[in-house]
Amino acid sequence: MSQLFITGGRLVLPQEIITDAGILIEDERIVRMETSCPPGAQTLDARGGWILPGFIDAHVHGGGGADFMDATTDAMHQVARAHALHGTTALVATTMTCEDDLLLRVIRRFLEAQRTQTDGAQLLGLHLEGPYFSAASAGARGAQPITRQRTPTREALESVLRCGQGRILRWDAAPEIDGMELFAAVMRENGVLAAVAHTQADARTALHAYDCGFAHATHFYNAMSTFHKRDGLVYAGVIEATYLRDDVTIELIADGRHIPRESMLLARRIKGAERICLITDAMRAAGTDQKTSVLGPLEGGVPVVVRDDVAQLPDLSSYAGSTCTMDRALRTAHAEYGIPLTEVSRMLSLNPARLCGCAERKGSLEPGKDADIVLMTPDFQVSGVLIRGKRFC
Repeated sequence: MSQLFITGGRLVLPQEIITDAGILIEDERIVRMETSCPPGAQTLDARGGWILPGFIDAHVHGGGGADFMDATTDAMHQVARAHALHGTTALVATTMTCEDDLLLRVIRRFLEAQRTQTDGAQLLGLHLEGPYFSAASAGARGAQPITRQRTPTREALESVLRCGQGRILRWDAAPEIDGMELFAAVMRENGVLAAVAHTQADARTALHAYDCGFAHATHFYNAMSTFHKRDGLVYAGVIEATYLRDDVTIELIADGRHIPRESMLLARRIKGAERICLITDAMRAAGTDQKTSVLGPLEGGVPVVVRDDVAQLPDLSSYAGSTCTMDRALRTAHAEYGIPLTEVSRMLSLNPARLCGCAERKGSLEPGKDADIVLMTPDFQVSGVLIRGKRFC
């Protein structure tokens, strides 16, 4: 049994910041807060900085030059290591629209990567982003390679879910597609979170989807309908419908590019900090200095350029994921947008843990939980990362 006492910093808890205590770790778990180091414990000095729960990224495609769609265990492990350097201690691997044979191959490789992982951010499960999205509008497609409208069938859905062996945590779809009610029912039967995404639906359609079981909005504001005029009539969109439903959670890309300050603050005011997750939506160029890259698989993926710290299609018609990391998300939401640190910490850690079904063991600095901890300097640069009590950097 080994003990580690982290001291000399400000502990960020869900509702408060504590300055007169440290945190005691025993092996992989948090034991308790202490005002002084217990006898025999090793010490780790936070040097006047911040001690936060590890960040949980619920929507990430890649980083460090690799993408989950590369469909190799090495690539998946590389993504996990790249984001761990920036404070992410657990993540959900996100796929993108593709043919079923590639999707199944990615899922199989993920299961292998999860079994063989030895370091980096813990691979919690899978988030399937597509392929049941709106093909009718470039604004809804974004950078997703949608060439035709696809309609879900029970056979196709259950085949993918069987392949996932319970590791598929979430699946996104556009609520206006044919078969939306079936999609929601199959997700509900299998305990998978259904989320709306890449959609041009009006508010009535979105509200019906929420009634059927959709419960989350993927990269809220982005590739998503709002107040608009069609055929001489005015309609509300998915954004307004989501604001009306207190039972629906949202996620926000917190790179300082996808969402203006005012829009993020509006989401916080209406939805409340408890219903928001901050995400990266990062692609393979995250954590690198690459100026040209590929979204999705290296072979056959979507070409991307990185300009103004954001990934974009070469014609600049759409963003294409982000180059964000979770430490940057914290600096954006707190230092730039002014959201209180305790709230930002919940959006980066505890709320994603709840979304992913692991809040009983992750997401906050509470006794009994995994010792997933991020140390940051006073100006919010990562100075150390522990994953289940083991120092990663």
